[in-house]
Amino acid sequence: MKRILVLSLAFALTLSLLVGCSAPKPQERPQGRQQGAGAQPPAAAKTYSDGTYTAASDADDHGYALATVTIKDDKITAVQLKEVTEKAVDKDFNTYPYAPSKEANAEMAKRFVEKNSVDVDDYTKATHSSQKYKQAVRRALEKAKVTPAVSTTYFDGTFMGRSKAGEHGYAIALVTIKGDKVTDVKLNEVTEKNEFKDYTKYPYKKSVEAHDQLPAKFVESNGRPVDTFTGATQSTEAFNEAVAGAMEQAKVK
Repeated sequence: MKRILVLSLAFALTLSLLVGCSAPKPQERPQGRQQGAGAQPPAAAKTYSDGTYTAASDADDHGYALATVTIKDDKITAVQLKEVTEKAVDKDFNTYPYAPSKEANAEMAKRFVEKNSVDVDDYTKATHSSQKYKQAVRRALEKAKVTPAVSTTYFDGTFMGRSKAGEHGYAIALVTIKGDKVTDVKLNEVTEKNEFKDYTKYPYKKSVEAHDQLPAKFVESNGRPVDTFTGATQSTEAFNEAVAGAMEQAKVK
């Protein structure tokens, strides 16, 4: 009887061990953060780098616009706008006689921030200024991009530069660029009387010759400094400085 009891207990123990080995194991969880109800989605890639960026619009016979744009976490947090006259000096809106231009200067800056975009309406009666501001802001945003859409060194367009002022005035250059190539250069000088120099009446022949011949040399050099024009050293230096300033305005980065 005892032998039968011992055998029964041994059989039961063996059967229990076999059942335990054959039971399915609970599924193991992978190590690390689980994508569940409390998990955070991956952060979206940023479009812009934080910082402050400045860019110019195209320049023409009336000057150009300049925009300084501050960005934080892909948001435009501040915009400062100004216009530069055809003589390469900042426009003074405190004395400027056309009221809509002064209003547009303040209002357009607000619109860019509020909409967080360059795609805002033009300011009524100041369409030309509005378009220049938008182009300048668009270029500033392009400079801020983490992955630029523009692969060239320079923006396509026409850019203004100026030299330092001396006792006889200063030089201005309008440089047109297409596909990183300088395609056209226009040179001028502003006299100490704040007037454009009239080369048709200017008595010093060498300065007139330098003004007429240097633009082609700048196109040939692709905007790099050119050799001094014989007999017009001061003018050549001033034009080199003005062209360099225009090339700097045109830079994407």
